[in-house]
Amino acid sequence: MTRTRSASPVRAVTLCLPDEVFQGGQPDTAGIGRYGEKVRAISDEITDAGYEVQTVRLSSPALGRPLSHDQLHARAARLVEGCRRAGVGSASLGVLRPSALVELEPAGVADVLVAHPSLFLAVLVADGAEVDHAAVAFSGAVVRELASRDAEANFRFAAVAHLGANAPLFPGSYSDGGDAGVSVGLQSAGPLLARAREAAAVDLTEATTLTRSWLHDQLDPLDDLLRPACERHGLLFHGFDPSPACAPDASIGEFLETVGGIRFGSPGTVAACAAVTAGIRSVGLPTVGYAGLMLPVLEDKVLALAWQQGRIDSESVLAYSSVCGAGMDTIPLPASTREHEIVAMIADMAALSARWTKPLSARLMLASPGADPRRTEFRAEQIINIDYPTA
Repeated sequence: MTRTRSASPVRAVTLCLPDEVFQGGQPDTAGIGRYGEKVRAISDEITDAGYEVQTVRLSSPALGRPLSHDQLHARAARLVEGCRRAGVGSASLGVLRPSALVELEPAGVADVLVAHPSLFLAVLVADGAEVDHAAVAFSGAVVRELASRDAEANFRFAAVAHLGANAPLFPGSYSDGGDAGVSVGLQSAGPLLARAREAAAVDLTEATTLTRSWLHDQLDPLDDLLRPACERHGLLFHGFDPSPACAPDASIGEFLETVGGIRFGSPGTVAACAAVTAGIRSVGLPTVGYAGLMLPVLEDKVLALAWQQGRIDSESVLAYSSVCGAGMDTIPLPASTREHEIVAMIADMAALSARWTKPLSARLMLASPGADPRRTEFRAEQIINIDYPTA
Protein backbone atom coordinates (compact mmCIF):
# COMPACT_ATOMS: atom_id res chain seq x y z
CA MET A 1 0.00 0.00 0.00
CA THR A 2 1.51 3.34 -1.03
CA ARG A 3 0.33 6.84 -0.38
CA THR A 4 -1.64 8.84 -2.91
CA ARG A 5 -0.10 11.75 -4.78
CA SER A 6 -0.04 14.85 -2.54
CA ALA A 7 -1.27 12.81 0.43
CA SER A 8 -2.18 14.74 3.54
CA PRO A 9 -0.12 14.38 6.70
CA VAL A 10 -1.86 12.28 9.34
CA ARG A 11 -2.52 14.73 12.18
CA ALA A 12 -3.44 12.10 14.78
CA VAL A 13 -3.50 8.35 15.22
CA THR A 14 -5.50 7.93 18.41
CA LEU A 15 -6.12 4.74 20.36
CA CYS A 16 -9.29 4.88 22.44
CA LEU A 17 -8.68 2.97 25.63
CA PRO A 18 -11.10 0.42 27.13
CA ASP A 19 -12.58 0.57 30.63
CA GLU A 20 -10.57 -2.51 31.56
CA VAL A 21 -7.41 -0.47 32.12
CA PHE A 22 -9.27 1.82 34.54
CA GLN A 23 -10.59 -0.74 36.99
CA GLY A 24 -10.91 0.71 40.47
CA GLY A 25 -11.00 4.20 39.03
CA GLN A 26 -7.28 4.47 38.35
CA PRO A 27 -5.34 3.57 35.21
CA ASP A 28 -3.27 0.42 34.97
CA THR A 29 -0.02 1.89 33.72
CA ALA A 30 1.25 -1.43 32.38
CA GLY A 31 -2.00 -1.97 30.47
CA ILE A 32 -1.87 1.54 29.05
CA GLY A 33 1.71 0.91 28.02
CA ARG A 34 0.71 -2.21 26.11
CA TYR A 35 -2.02 -0.37 24.24
CA GLY A 36 0.41 2.45 23.58
CA GLU A 37 2.78 -0.03 21.94
CA LYS A 38 -0.07 -1.23 19.72
CA VAL A 39 -0.96 2.24 18.48
CA ARG A 40 2.69 2.99 17.83
CA ALA A 41 2.86 -0.17 15.73
CA ILE A 42 -0.17 1.03 13.73
CA SER A 43 1.53 4.40 13.29
CA ASP A 44 4.68 2.67 12.04
CA GLU A 45 2.66 0.82 9.40
CA ILE A 46 1.16 4.11 8.22
CA THR A 47 4.62 5.65 8.07
CA ASP A 48 6.00 2.65 6.18
CA ALA A 49 3.27 3.20 3.58
CA GLY A 50 4.72 6.64 2.92
CA TYR A 51 2.60 8.92 5.10
CA GLU A 52 3.80 11.50 7.58
CA VAL A 53 2.34 10.79 11.04
CA GLN A 54 2.46 13.89 13.22
CA THR A 55 1.13 12.60 16.55
CA VAL A 56 0.26 9.31 18.26
CA ARG A 57 -2.23 9.64 21.12
CA LEU A 58 -4.28 7.80 23.72
CA SER A 59 -7.82 8.71 24.74
CA SER A 60 -9.51 7.76 28.03
CA PRO A 61 -13.15 6.92 28.78
CA ALA A 62 -15.51 9.68 29.83
CA LEU A 63 -15.75 10.39 33.55
CA GLY A 64 -19.30 10.26 34.85
CA ARG A 65 -19.04 9.48 38.55
CA PRO A 66 -18.19 12.13 41.15
CA LEU A 67 -14.47 12.25 41.83
CA SER A 68 -12.22 14.34 44.02
CA HIS A 69 -9.28 16.48 43.02
CA ASP A 70 -6.91 13.84 44.43
CA GLN A 71 -8.56 11.13 42.35
CA LEU A 72 -8.34 13.21 39.18
CA HIS A 73 -4.72 14.07 39.88
CA ALA A 74 -3.82 10.42 40.51
CA ARG A 75 -5.61 9.34 37.34
CA ALA A 76 -3.70 11.97 35.37
CA ALA A 77 -0.34 10.97 36.83
CA ARG A 78 -0.84 7.28 36.05
CA LEU A 79 -2.03 8.03 32.53
CA VAL A 80 1.11 10.10 31.93
CA GLU A 81 3.25 7.26 33.25
CA GLY A 82 1.54 4.78 30.93
CA CYS A 83 2.22 7.09 28.00
CA ARG A 84 5.85 7.44 29.04
CA ARG A 85 6.30 3.68 29.10
CA ALA A 86 4.88 3.35 25.60
CA GLY A 87 6.59 6.40 24.12
CA VAL A 88 3.27 8.09 23.38
CA GLY A 89 3.45 11.88 23.38
CA SER A 90 -0.01 12.97 24.56
CA ALA A 91 -3.28 11.70 25.95
CA SER A 92 -6.79 12.82 26.72
CA LEU A 93 -8.09 12.44 30.26
CA GLY A 94 -11.47 12.21 28.54
CA VAL A 95 -14.44 14.42 29.23
CA LEU A 96 -15.92 15.34 32.57
CA ARG A 97 -19.66 14.82 32.43
CA PRO A 98 -21.73 17.15 34.63
CA SER A 99 -22.22 14.34 37.14
CA ALA A 100 -18.44 14.12 37.61
CA LEU A 101 -18.13 17.77 38.66
CA VAL A 102 -19.96 17.51 42.00
CA GLU A 103 -16.83 17.30 44.17
CA LEU A 104 -14.44 19.13 41.85
CA GLU A 105 -13.44 22.78 41.80
CA PRO A 106 -12.34 24.61 38.64
CA ALA A 107 -9.04 25.44 40.32
CA GLY A 108 -8.37 21.74 40.88
CA VAL A 109 -9.00 20.91 37.23
CA ALA A 110 -6.66 23.74 36.21
CA ASP A 111 -4.00 22.42 38.58
CA VAL A 112 -4.09 19.01 36.89
CA LEU A 113 -3.71 20.41 33.37
CA VAL A 114 -0.88 22.73 34.34
CA ALA A 115 0.92 19.93 36.17
CA HIS A 116 0.73 17.59 33.16
CA PRO A 117 1.50 19.43 29.89
CA SER A 118 0.96 16.30 27.78
CA LEU A 119 -2.68 15.89 28.85
CA PHE A 120 -5.90 17.28 27.37
CA LEU A 121 -9.32 17.49 29.04
CA ALA A 122 -12.84 18.70 28.27
CA VAL A 123 -16.10 19.34 30.08
CA LEU A 124 -19.35 18.18 28.50
CA VAL A 125 -21.88 21.04 28.61
CA ALA A 126 -24.68 19.64 26.44
CA ASP A 127 -25.55 16.11 25.42
CA GLY A 128 -29.28 16.33 24.80
CA ALA A 129 -31.95 18.91 24.24
CA GLU A 130 -30.91 20.96 27.27
CA VAL A 131 -27.75 22.85 28.15
CA ASP A 132 -26.20 22.08 31.53
CA HIS A 133 -25.60 25.63 32.70
CA ALA A 134 -23.72 24.54 35.82
CA ALA A 135 -21.22 22.74 33.59
CA VAL A 136 -21.05 25.85 31.38
CA ALA A 137 -20.21 28.02 34.38
CA PHE A 138 -17.67 25.46 35.59
CA SER A 139 -15.97 25.51 32.17
CA GLY A 140 -15.78 29.29 32.12
CA ALA A 141 -14.17 29.24 35.55
CA VAL A 142 -11.60 26.67 34.37
CA VAL A 143 -10.64 28.95 31.47
CA ARG A 144 -10.09 31.79 33.92
CA GLU A 145 -8.11 29.61 36.34
CA LEU A 146 -5.87 28.30 33.57
CA ALA A 147 -5.15 31.81 32.32
CA SER A 148 -4.07 32.83 35.82
CA ARG A 149 -1.60 29.90 35.98
CA ASP A 150 -0.46 29.26 32.40
CA ALA A 151 -2.49 30.67 29.52
CA GLU A 152 -0.93 28.13 27.15
CA ALA A 153 -2.84 25.39 28.99
CA ASN A 154 -6.14 26.67 27.60
CA PHE A 155 -4.99 25.14 24.30
CA ARG A 156 -5.53 21.76 25.99
CA PHE A 157 -8.98 22.45 27.48
CA ALA A 158 -12.39 22.79 25.87
CA ALA A 159 -16.07 22.86 26.65
CA VAL A 160 -17.75 20.38 24.29
CA ALA A 161 -21.32 19.62 23.30
CA HIS A 162 -22.80 16.62 21.48
CA LEU A 163 -19.38 15.25 20.58
CA GLY A 164 -19.53 11.47 20.23
CA ALA A 165 -17.00 9.00 21.55
CA ASN A 166 -13.76 7.86 19.89
CA ALA A 167 -12.82 11.11 18.15
CA PRO A 168 -9.14 11.36 17.16
CA LEU A 169 -8.64 15.11 17.63
CA PHE A 170 -7.97 16.84 20.96
CA PRO A 171 -9.28 18.35 23.16
CA GLY A 172 -12.71 16.74 23.49
CA SER A 173 -11.76 13.18 22.64
CA TYR A 174 -12.91 10.37 24.92
CA SER A 175 -13.35 6.64 24.41
CA ASP A 176 -16.63 4.78 24.69
CA GLY A 177 -14.98 2.40 27.18
CA GLY A 178 -15.60 -0.66 25.01
CA ASP A 179 -13.03 -2.67 23.12
CA ALA A 180 -9.93 -0.67 22.25
CA GLY A 181 -9.93 0.91 18.82
CA VAL A 182 -8.15 3.42 16.60
CA SER A 183 -9.40 6.61 14.98
CA VAL A 184 -7.51 8.91 12.63
CA GLY A 185 -7.58 12.57 11.64
CA LEU A 186 -5.75 14.28 8.76
CA GLN A 187 -4.06 17.65 8.40
CA SER A 188 -5.55 18.11 4.97
CA ALA A 189 -6.17 21.83 4.49
CA GLY A 190 -2.93 22.37 2.55
CA PRO A 191 -3.34 19.62 -0.08
CA LEU A 192 -7.04 20.45 -0.37
CA LEU A 193 -6.13 24.06 -1.16
CA ALA A 194 -3.64 22.85 -3.77
CA ARG A 195 -6.38 20.81 -5.44
CA ALA A 196 -8.66 23.87 -5.51
CA ARG A 197 -5.94 25.96 -7.14
CA GLU A 198 -5.44 23.30 -9.80
CA ALA A 199 -9.18 23.34 -10.51
CA ALA A 200 -9.09 27.12 -11.07
CA ALA A 201 -12.64 28.52 -11.23
CA VAL A 202 -14.93 26.62 -8.87
CA ASP A 203 -18.52 27.38 -7.92
CA LEU A 204 -20.12 26.23 -4.67
CA THR A 205 -21.64 23.09 -6.18
CA GLU A 206 -18.24 22.17 -7.56
CA ALA A 207 -16.71 22.97 -4.16
CA THR A 208 -18.85 20.26 -2.57
CA THR A 209 -17.88 17.76 -5.27
CA LEU A 210 -14.20 18.71 -5.14
CA THR A 211 -14.09 18.32 -1.35
CA ARG A 212 -15.85 14.94 -1.40
CA SER A 213 -13.79 13.47 -4.25
CA TRP A 214 -10.51 14.73 -2.82
CA LEU A 215 -11.29 13.26 0.62
CA HIS A 216 -12.11 9.95 -1.03
CA ASP A 217 -8.74 10.03 -2.76
CA GLN A 218 -7.07 10.59 0.60
CA LEU A 219 -9.11 8.35 2.87
CA ASP A 220 -9.78 5.27 0.73
CA PRO A 221 -6.13 4.08 0.69
CA LEU A 222 -5.83 4.73 4.42
CA ASP A 223 -9.04 2.83 5.06
CA ASP A 224 -7.63 -0.13 3.09
CA LEU A 225 -4.48 0.07 5.20
CA LEU A 226 -6.01 0.62 8.64
CA ARG A 227 -8.73 -2.01 8.73
CA PRO A 228 -6.40 -5.02 8.37
CA ALA A 229 -3.68 -3.36 10.47
CA CYS A 230 -6.08 -2.86 13.37
CA GLU A 231 -7.37 -6.42 13.03
CA ARG A 232 -3.84 -7.82 13.20
CA HIS A 233 -3.27 -5.97 16.47
CA GLY A 234 -6.61 -6.96 18.00
CA LEU A 235 -8.07 -3.47 17.72
CA LEU A 236 -11.25 -1.99 16.29
CA PHE A 237 -11.06 0.66 13.60
CA HIS A 238 -13.49 3.37 14.69
CA GLY A 239 -13.09 5.57 11.61
CA PHE A 240 -11.88 8.95 10.43
CA ASP A 241 -12.59 12.49 11.42
CA PRO A 242 -12.52 13.91 7.87
CA SER A 243 -12.47 17.52 9.10
CA PRO A 244 -9.64 19.21 7.14
CA ALA A 245 -7.30 20.24 9.94
CA CYS A 246 -5.12 23.25 9.16
CA ALA A 247 -1.70 24.50 10.19
CA PRO A 248 -0.07 27.96 10.21
CA ASP A 249 1.25 27.27 6.69
CA ALA A 250 -1.84 25.38 5.44
CA SER A 251 -4.98 27.51 5.63
CA ILE A 252 -8.55 26.24 5.50
CA GLY A 253 -9.58 29.89 5.35
CA GLU A 254 -7.66 30.35 2.11
CA PHE A 255 -9.33 27.25 0.69
CA LEU A 256 -12.76 28.71 1.51
CA GLU A 257 -11.80 32.01 -0.11
CA THR A 258 -10.62 30.17 -3.22
CA VAL A 259 -13.69 27.97 -3.74
CA GLY A 260 -16.19 30.57 -2.53
CA GLY A 261 -14.78 33.57 -4.38
CA ILE A 262 -14.98 35.56 -1.14
CA ARG A 263 -12.89 37.36 1.40
CA PHE A 264 -13.31 35.43 4.63
CA GLY A 265 -15.85 37.17 6.85
CA SER A 266 -17.67 38.86 3.97
CA PRO A 267 -21.15 37.92 2.71
CA GLY A 268 -20.95 34.46 1.16
CA THR A 269 -18.81 33.00 3.96
CA VAL A 270 -21.68 30.98 5.42
CA ALA A 271 -22.53 29.61 1.97
CA ALA A 272 -18.91 28.59 1.36
CA CYS A 273 -18.72 26.89 4.76
CA ALA A 274 -21.96 25.01 4.05
CA ALA A 275 -20.81 23.82 0.63
CA VAL A 276 -17.51 22.47 1.91
CA THR A 277 -19.18 20.86 4.94
CA ALA A 278 -21.59 19.05 2.60
CA GLY A 279 -18.60 17.54 0.84
CA ILE A 280 -16.94 16.50 4.10
CA ARG A 281 -20.07 14.82 5.41
CA SER A 282 -20.70 12.79 2.26
CA VAL A 283 -17.46 10.81 2.15
CA GLY A 284 -19.29 7.52 2.78
CA LEU A 285 -16.66 6.07 5.13
CA PRO A 286 -16.88 5.41 8.89
CA THR A 287 -16.58 8.80 10.57
CA VAL A 288 -16.14 9.95 14.14
CA GLY A 289 -15.60 13.27 15.88
CA TYR A 290 -16.71 16.57 14.38
CA ALA A 291 -16.76 15.32 10.77
CA GLY A 292 -17.22 18.86 9.50
CA LEU A 293 -15.46 22.09 8.74
CA MET A 294 -13.34 23.43 11.60
CA LEU A 295 -12.19 27.04 11.93
CA PRO A 296 -9.45 27.40 14.56
CA VAL A 297 -8.84 31.15 14.53
CA LEU A 298 -5.30 31.26 15.90
CA GLU A 299 -4.09 28.21 13.95
CA ASP A 300 -4.96 29.57 10.51
CA LYS A 301 -3.26 32.59 8.94
CA VAL A 302 -6.33 33.75 6.98
CA LEU A 303 -8.68 33.40 9.95
CA ALA A 304 -6.18 35.06 12.30
CA LEU A 305 -5.84 38.06 9.98
CA ALA A 306 -9.62 38.31 9.59
CA TRP A 307 -9.96 38.43 13.38
CA GLN A 308 -7.19 41.02 13.72
CA GLN A 309 -8.86 43.22 11.12
CA GLY A 310 -12.26 42.91 12.80
CA ARG A 311 -13.88 41.06 9.88
CA ILE A 312 -14.88 38.16 12.15
CA ASP A 313 -15.58 37.82 15.85
CA SER A 314 -17.00 35.22 18.21
CA GLU A 315 -20.55 35.88 17.05
CA SER A 316 -19.78 35.47 13.36
CA VAL A 317 -17.71 32.34 13.97
CA LEU A 318 -20.64 30.91 15.91
CA ALA A 319 -22.93 31.82 13.01
CA TYR A 320 -20.70 29.79 10.67
CA SER A 321 -21.10 26.91 13.13
CA SER A 322 -24.77 26.68 12.21
CA VAL A 323 -23.70 25.05 8.94
CA CYS A 324 -20.39 23.40 9.94
CA GLY A 325 -18.51 22.03 12.95
CA ALA A 326 -16.51 25.12 13.83
CA GLY A 327 -17.71 26.00 17.30
CA MET A 328 -15.36 28.58 18.76
CA ASP A 329 -11.84 27.24 18.43
CA THR A 330 -8.69 29.04 19.63
CA ILE A 331 -10.57 32.29 20.11
CA PRO A 332 -8.21 35.08 21.28
CA LEU A 333 -9.44 36.88 24.38
CA PRO A 334 -7.57 39.72 26.13
CA ALA A 335 -6.96 39.44 29.86
CA SER A 336 -9.63 42.09 30.50
CA THR A 337 -12.36 39.67 29.36
CA ARG A 338 -14.65 39.03 32.30
CA GLU A 339 -15.58 35.56 33.44
CA HIS A 340 -19.29 36.13 32.84
CA GLU A 341 -18.46 36.99 29.21
CA ILE A 342 -16.52 33.74 28.86
CA VAL A 343 -19.43 31.81 30.34
CA ALA A 344 -21.85 33.52 27.96
CA MET A 345 -19.74 32.53 24.94
CA ILE A 346 -19.71 28.89 26.04
CA ALA A 347 -23.46 29.03 26.71
CA ASP A 348 -24.10 30.33 23.19
CA MET A 349 -22.08 27.48 21.69
CA ALA A 350 -23.89 24.92 23.86
CA ALA A 351 -27.31 26.35 22.98
CA LEU A 352 -26.59 26.12 19.25
CA SER A 353 -25.33 22.57 19.66
CA ALA A 354 -28.36 21.53 21.69
CA ARG A 355 -30.79 23.10 19.23
CA TRP A 356 -29.34 21.29 16.21
CA THR A 357 -27.88 18.21 17.97
CA LYS A 358 -24.48 18.77 16.41
CA PRO A 359 -20.95 18.47 17.80
CA LEU A 360 -19.42 21.82 18.72
CA SER A 361 -16.80 23.03 21.16
CA ALA A 362 -15.33 26.16 22.70
CA ARG A 363 -11.57 26.50 23.16
CA LEU A 364 -10.96 30.00 24.41
CA MET A 365 -7.43 31.40 24.53
CA LEU A 366 -7.66 33.87 27.40
CA ALA A 367 -4.53 35.91 28.05
CA SER A 368 -2.87 35.86 31.46
CA PRO A 369 -3.44 38.74 33.89
CA GLY A 370 -1.00 41.51 33.09
CA ALA A 371 -0.44 40.35 29.51
CA ASP A 372 -0.06 42.84 26.67
CA PRO A 373 -3.57 44.27 26.09
CA ARG A 374 -2.74 44.97 22.44
CA ARG A 375 -1.45 41.61 21.19
CA THR A 376 -1.55 37.88 21.93
CA GLU A 377 1.65 36.39 23.32
CA PHE A 378 1.28 32.62 23.05
CA ARG A 379 4.42 30.52 22.72
CA ALA A 380 3.06 27.37 21.07
CA GLU A 381 4.46 26.94 17.56
CA GLN A 382 1.02 26.16 16.10
CA ILE A 383 -0.43 29.45 17.38
CA ILE A 384 -0.37 32.60 15.22
CA ASN A 385 -0.09 35.69 17.40
CA ILE A 386 -2.13 38.71 16.35
CA ASP A 387 -3.06 42.22 17.45
CA TYR A 388 -6.42 42.40 19.16
CA PRO A 389 -8.89 44.29 16.96
CA THR A 390 -9.59 47.85 18.06
CA ALA A 391 -13.13 48.98 18.73
